[in-house]
Amino acid sequence: MKTLYQTMSDYFKNNPMDWNYYLNELELPKNINAAKNFIKDFFTYGGKSYLIYDIIQECEPLRINHTLSVFFIGLLIKNSSYHELNIIDDNQNEIFEFSYLWFLVSLFHDMGYVQEKDWTYKFEYRKKSKNFQNRMRINNHSINKFNKYHNYNTYYDLGIIYPAPCYFKTNPIMPYRIANSKNNPRPNNRIIFNNGTIITRSIYPKSTIFNYLEYCKMNEEINHYDHGIVGGLWLYDSFVKNYYLSYISLNNPRIDFNDFYIKHLHFDTNQFSIFAYLADCIISHNIWFATDNETIELYEKCGLEQLIPPHAQPIQFDNNPLLFILALADTLEPIKTCSSLDIAPIDILNNIKCNFSDGCILLLFENVAMFTKMANKLNDLDSWLAINVQIYENDNKICINF
Repeated sequence: MKTLYQTMSDYFKNNPMDWNYYLNELELPKNINAAKNFIKDFFTYGGKSYLIYDIIQECEPLRINHTLSVFFIGLLIKNSSYHELNIIDDNQNEIFEFSYLWFLVSLFHDMGYVQEKDWTYKFEYRKKSKNFQNRMRINNHSINKFNKYHNYNTYYDLGIIYPAPCYFKTNPIMPYRIANSKNNPRPNNRIIFNNGTIITRSIYPKSTIFNYLEYCKMNEEINHYDHGIVGGLWLYDSFVKNYYLSYISLNNPRIDFNDFYIKHLHFDTNQFSIFAYLADCIISHNIWFATDNETIELYEKCGLEQLIPPHAQPIQFDNNPLLFILALADTLEPIKTCSSLDIAPIDILNNIKCNFSDGCILLLFENVAMFTKMANKLNDLDSWLAINVQIYENDNKICINF
């Protein structure tokens, strides 16, 4: 078997069509600065540098290395087991390829960590929102005439103007007069994967998401906002702002707000059900269930009954493919888990031999301490993810079936 690092490198070199959505010249990063540039360049090529350019400067090296590793592990999971996995827009017959969905959700999934690291960062994000509002006013665009279910004051503390919707059906960024015009096409109302999976709303209602956000902030053992929820909210909020700023940059009111191009990049309001789904994957990827009596009692006090079994059920690929792959890749990623062992990230990847094939992941550890860390992390994971984990202590081996 090859090492995890060699497996990633080979995949990078041999399968560019599977991961390089914009087919631009990107090199496999060899240091932390190159890793940051890899992430920034990916978003820039997609006309979405607004989402990432300031946040990534605040990300610590561990998070950057972890994020890039998750990116490739998720691709290996998908490529070895599911092959073609795309979202189909049944309104316009447009296909959103996995490489597009995955770079957005995986490379942004931990950006909320800057808020956990430094609680004052929210003031920087508020400034960014204020600058956006000023740009909108200067260009005579209102931010207030939006569909009524978007109460952006709820998340003011984090600088959120546009919270991610729980239902993937109504176009949330269109001014109210446009959204209700006769000429406006019916927006996409569901997420349809080519494997037949259909998703119409977020996993959790807004009440659960907001209560979990408050639970993490007020719990003495946590004492900060959950990075997954923050990251998902920032992703969607930034998508909306980026769409408007891109339209404004054209400086031509005759161009259709619902469907336009900047160079070769397509902007379409029907894409926002996709963006809402991606945000929900990030929001949900770090929300944990209550499994012991003490936590169950606390969750009940906090209005988190949906996170208590049997109401809470393990995440399944058949029900939510992208979230499943994100959650599994994020959990399997070893750089973050083994960071306390004082081993260089590339050495961590080189100390693990691996095989990804047909719904089975085999990991063989040369370092006993790394094996122990990963085994402890993966133990009882099947209560949260629909997987089967087998740990072979005598062989320093872990097998995951899904």
